[in-house]
Amino acid sequence: MTRHLITTVLIFLQFGILHAGEPDSLFIKQQKPFPRVAIPVMTAATVGAFLLDKPLRDHHVSHPTAFKNDFSEISDYFGDKKFVVPAVATAYGAGRFVFRDPKLQMTAFQSFQAILTTAIATETIKITTGRARPYTGKGPHSFEPFSFSDNKRKALPSGHASLAFAVFTPFAENYSRWIYAIPGSVALGRVWQDKHWTSDVVVGSCIGFISGFLFAHNENVQLIPNGVVVKF
Repeated sequence: MTRHLITTVLIFLQFGILHAGEPDSLFIKQQKPFPRVAIPVMTAATVGAFLLDKPLRDHHVSHPTAFKNDFSEISDYFGDKKFVVPAVATAYGAGRFVFRDPKLQMTAFQSFQAILTTAIATETIKITTGRARPYTGKGPHSFEPFSFSDNKRKALPSGHASLAFAVFTPFAENYSRWIYAIPGSVALGRVWQDKHWTSDVVVGSCIGFISGFLFAHNENVQLIPNGVVVKF
């Protein structure tokens, strides 16, 4: 566990190491409106995923491979709060006190804000829907709302997928879009492990992406001690 935590921290610190030589004046927060096509695309992907939940699950369960299992177990760490939260906190501290890199510092703070809002939204939906996980054998249409303590009834949305996109979206937007491959692999791994339906990870990914994008590109959206403030 310690080895995986250190690896996760080092991945975040790479951003500061690669950009440590840049002067402070080079970092300007990019203001971007939320893409107009994003909501229609997310809606279509979610509807399609719900329709394909069972056939896709039947296919990957009937074609298991050791690579899938090994890959998904590794990718899980990048959507696990026990690893990414300390990693983001370390990246923030390194950006502020070690590298003196305002870009790394601000990106880590954006990521942290996205983590908090995404976690609240994800857990609220999990509890209010009570969807059964695929490995229970109850099918994709089994819902028991307000199953507070039953983890087998917390499939929708995927917490790992939502958290991974919340964490990495600010870094992807501020550094490189290739970083999206990390949360994408987390989402794929959760389906391969039979812990989530495809629609679970699609919905979770959308929640995390929206949160991460808004905090990364909209200065009117900010987290304060009393909650989230959206200015118009």
